[in-house]
Amino acid sequence: MNNVDKEKLERYFNSESGIEDAGYIQETFTDEGKKSELKSHLAHQWNCYLDNADTPEKNLDHLLHKIHFRINMDKNISENKPFYKLLKFYYRVAAAILLPLLIAGGVLAYRQFAGESRYAGIAWAEIHSTMGSRVSFNLPDGSTGWLNSGSTLKYALNFDKNRRVELEGEAYFDVVKDKSRPFFVRTSQIELKVLGTTFNLKSYSEDKTVEAMLLTGMIEIKTLSGMQGGKQTVILKPNQKATFQKTSERLIPNENQVAPEKIQGIKAVRISQDVDALPVVSWKDHKLVFVNEPFESLLVKIERWYDVEITLLDNPADNLSYTGVFEKETVEQALRALELATPDFSYTINKNKIAVSFSRKKHHKSNQQSL
Repeated sequence: MNNVDKEKLERYFNSESGIEDAGYIQETFTDEGKKSELKSHLAHQWNCYLDNADTPEKNLDHLLHKIHFRINMDKNISENKPFYKLLKFYYRVAAAILLPLLIAGGVLAYRQFAGESRYAGIAWAEIHSTMGSRVSFNLPDGSTGWLNSGSTLKYALNFDKNRRVELEGEAYFDVVKDKSRPFFVRTSQIELKVLGTTFNLKSYSEDKTVEAMLLTGMIEIKTLSGMQGGKQTVILKPNQKATFQKTSERLIPNENQVAPEKIQGIKAVRISQDVDALPVVSWKDHKLVFVNEPFESLLVKIERWYDVEITLLDNPADNLSYTGVFEKETVEQALRALELATPDFSYTINKNKIAVSFSRKKHHKSNQQSL
């Protein structure tokens, strides 16, 4: 039997372990042979938190089983480069720090979401992808996917009975088929119902649109806010993309209101046929592919891709659009490509802040640029 070092685990859960224990902790939590004993020890730690937190008891077997979900920054990164060796070590240490926070945070998450969730009485777990990164995830039912830069996915801890997730940002899903348990994805604007399918969903709060692209299977999409003619239901088939145009309306305040109330909703829906999936889902393969991409929306994608802040000092004289691929390029190399393809384009970089401008001394012969 592969015994775990309970003394090191105790130091770890009591936040008393040092960096010398990080390697052992990481190895222990990824050793299948130690899963049974580790699960028992985790259950003990969890019960200690519950005793001190006055929180209703929850069955966490499925959560403990899936606690080994892998957060992959980039499978294609060369492990021979010194910089990435340092990154690899950093994330091993970060993983060791994460688990006690996950256990302690589970109580806080239950308190927060049990009262505030749209589905009262359900606790939620959360997976987050920081700006500039792409993160893979595995859900308790076997469904998998990727989170794009600056995205958050929440799923219910009773996921085996209630396959519901909430998304802020962009994600690619590969959903396990189960006719008895539909899979639901909810954003602030729409809700998707699927059985078994692959699709991409983009719903950043700051974007003007919500986009759903279906690769295989079939999905049903419902708007959560009323449109002209009421709420709408859309059925997507493979290679179709639904684009939901956001809008905001202000209600006339009544005598009890200090200021107008702002209501977010969906203004219009557009269905595109025979869509090329490559530019939509290539991000999960660590490629930023864009086809006839308008200049300003390309800048937004570059911001998220490289975790930078871009300020547009003035607007181009023409309506520019670009076609190209960024894969291993640095942000400066990407901007240099834009500069070479665009007359009058210039930029300055100060750490993660970039200023873009146009001199407007020349005129473009063509407004379609290839990189």
